[in-house]
Amino acid sequence: MNNTFLIITIALIVISVAMILIILVQRPQGGGLASAFGGAGGGSTDTVFGGRVGDALTWMTVIAFILFLGLAVTLNLVESKVVESDVSTDQVTSLSTETTPNQPTTIPAAPDHPTSNPDHPDSNGSN
Repeated sequence: MNNTFLIITIALIVISVAMILIILVQRPQGGGLASAFGGAGGGSTDTVFGGRVGDALTWMTVIAFILFLGLAVTLNLVESKVVESDVSTDQVTSLSTETTPNQPTTIPAAPDHPTSNPDHPDSNGSN
């Protein structure tokens, strides 16, 4: 396995977990986990993250999504190159095993004259 592939996969998992946590902390219309960090119901501004927690979490979600999408595309491209190089290596290996050393090919000798062929009728019409 390629080290680049492994690093990008780990980064994608970390970004995925971070994005899940950021989305869960956001406050939907009626409250949510954001209210658990120090707010009663909907309108309190004395929270752990401050009064503008919605805007900060929205931006963090957007940034996490852009990173997630970029890493997913990069991971796909890296995987395509790994698979492509494996396939080309397999093709070269299979081609080298299928070919045999140069052996002289025997070609049947052609008759000197078409009428010398025993299957060819002679001028009398008989074989």
